[in-house]
Amino acid sequence: MVLGQLVFVLLLVAANGFFVAAEFALVKVRLSQIELLVQDGSWTARLSRNILEQLDAYLSACQLGITLASLGLGWVGEPLVASLLYAWLEPAGLSQEMAHYIGMPVAFAFITFLHITLGEQAPKILAIQKARATTLAVAPPLVIFYHVFRPFIWLLNSSSNLLLRIAGLRVMSEHESGHSEEELRLILAESADGGSLTVGERLIMENVMNLEDKRARQVMVPRSDVVFLNTARALEDNYRIVVESGHTRLPVCEGDLDHVIGMIHSKNLLQRIISKRPPNSIRELAQDVPFYPENIRLDSLLRQFLRDRRHLAMLVDEYGVISGIVTFEDVLEQLVGPIHDEFDREQPLIRDLATGRFLVDAMCPLEQIEEHCGMELPAVEADTAGGLVSELLGHIAKEGEHVRLGKFELRVIAADSKRVRELELVPIELFRVETEGLESTEPDRAEPETV
Repeated sequence: MVLGQLVFVLLLVAANGFFVAAEFALVKVRLSQIELLVQDGSWTARLSRNILEQLDAYLSACQLGITLASLGLGWVGEPLVASLLYAWLEPAGLSQEMAHYIGMPVAFAFITFLHITLGEQAPKILAIQKARATTLAVAPPLVIFYHVFRPFIWLLNSSSNLLLRIAGLRVMSEHESGHSEEELRLILAESADGGSLTVGERLIMENVMNLEDKRARQVMVPRSDVVFLNTARALEDNYRIVVESGHTRLPVCEGDLDHVIGMIHSKNLLQRIISKRPPNSIRELAQDVPFYPENIRLDSLLRQFLRDRRHLAMLVDEYGVISGIVTFEDVLEQLVGPIHDEFDREQPLIRDLATGRFLVDAMCPLEQIEEHCGMELPAVEADTAGGLVSELLGHIAKEGEHVRLGKFELRVIAADSKRVRELELVPIELFRVETEGLESTEPDRAEPETV
């Protein structure tokens, strides 16, 4: 009798472990892993695929199995172990009451230990590490259990869903809820640390999530740097601009950028010249060009480019004035990093100098400065280094002006009457040493300071 009960207890522990392993394996395994085995003719893989296609129902079956096994273990196992302890404690001279006080807690602790270690933790770890193999192993008995208890599973699920609806809550599938952005970033970091993803793959995926937080004006070519063709110029002058610029697509204007009439593709121009049918005016080759607000999100702009099959767009500010242009490549670089071809002569936006200095192009995005130079920048309206200096000074910065920001002094190296061209980041201690002799001879000048 006792031996039979012991065997029954062990079977309950094994059943609990079976359903725990099945639950974690089904959640962990990917359908694509099973599909490969289905193509090889594995019948257990076909069963596993059917299970994954009805995942919620089979997860409910696992939960029912765990509950029944746990209840049975408590119902049979604890009294059995307690009775065995009584039989050992009472001959030792303990009263029946004392044996009960000692036996029940010890029996409870033993059954709990057995339940957690053999019935929970070990199967869970096995299922997580060997998800595919575990899924294939548990599939046949799990299908049988599901069909035997299917009415009870349906009744329990329906009752639970009804209670949730009465409480005004939305009924969701057990695997329907997705991951938040923070969870996705954590998953990417852990996958990269574990070797499942390369650093480059992780960066691209994170850049995809960052895309909706960026605006077109942050990556555009500003109006002052836009190279364009002018219908008022001679054809030869426009040809020269196309060749010297090295750009594939260029805006076409009537006089200036406030009168954009379209864009031209250098391929079309070359075809006309080769076929000895040169255009009478650059206007003949002008194609429509889209206009977007400068604060359009980059993910929206990317969808527009893909939908309309465009590679160049004009950006306008809130007053309808052209603020710059943006290309498909500009957006793509936010995902995969800088893209250069054999004709590009790109200079790095930030160059490391000796003694902790940095030489920064005024068009360098602020986020790149923060990352490269280890600076924490204040919340400002500007998007670029040059705009930051002018905003902190309160006017268009002039060559030689400087402003303190955190642990650096930002010194303007090159500027014109319209904007900053280049600046230098100098550590404060070094800047003080360099200017110590000048401060006594130069008149006092109020300088804004930002910490």
